[in-house]
Amino acid sequence: MQGMTGYGRAEGRFRGRSLVVELRSVNHRYCDLAVRLPKHLSPFEETVKKKVAARFVRGHIEVSVSFNGTSAGLKRYELDLPSAEAYYRILKKLKAALHLKGEVDLGLLSYFKEMITVSEPVEPLESVRPVFDRTLNRGILALEKMRREEGRGLAVDLAARFRHLSETLQFIETQRVVVVQSHHQRLKTRVSELAKDVPVDPNRLAQEIAILADRCDISEEVVRLGILLEQCQKTFRKKEAIGRTLEFLLQEINREVNTIGSKANDADISLHVVAMKSELEKIREQVQNIE
Repeated sequence: MQGMTGYGRAEGRFRGRSLVVELRSVNHRYCDLAVRLPKHLSPFEETVKKKVAARFVRGHIEVSVSFNGTSAGLKRYELDLPSAEAYYRILKKLKAALHLKGEVDLGLLSYFKEMITVSEPVEPLESVRPVFDRTLNRGILALEKMRREEGRGLAVDLAARFRHLSETLQFIETQRVVVVQSHHQRLKTRVSELAKDVPVDPNRLAQEIAILADRCDISEEVVRLGILLEQCQKTFRKKEAIGRTLEFLLQEINREVNTIGSKANDADISLHVVAMKSELEKIREQVQNIE
């Protein structure tokens, strides 16, 4: 089981430069990717998306890559001489027009930074790719590790909550027989009180009791609920993404619990149904964190 919250970071070196890959993951219903790359590495964006999507099924995952440091090649400084000459002429003209003092010298012209451009040699993509791929893979593994750690914690918590649901269901199963017998006896007593000296058709009474018993019978719901809880336990042992499967099972479990509460017509069972619904809500919140 994996969670969906995590952080992974890996660093590689290429010709004296630092290549850093960072991955951040939070909850999301699907696999939603956001990739930020340096401009000259933008051709790698599709590679990043494919690699990440192949390892994660759910979660909003942000991948950021930085490529810092000085290249092995020397920086190139270039002077835009036509611009410098244009600035000089304009400043000389401004000085004359406004009768200003001072000289148009190098110190004044140095304020116009755009006259000098600095560029670094761009590394050929194919030479960077091996380091990029290795660093990305290590970043993905680091993110997986943290998501698995979250998943282990979630598994322990959910297993305890599902055990509690199973124990509550066992009580309801035991109480189910008592409820039918209790309704049976109450109906007979009530009919006797109302009828008094009026003879009662025993066949009709038996029929009405059978109808009431059928309305209050929750045996089918109890069986289905038990099967669904078993399916959840089996799902925990799968080595694949189980978040959506658990969401579906929880919807079905909640439906059966609601039906039991509406049909049972018993105070003790109703209290346990409320407890189950409270536990299910906590489970539902936790399942939102599972891949």
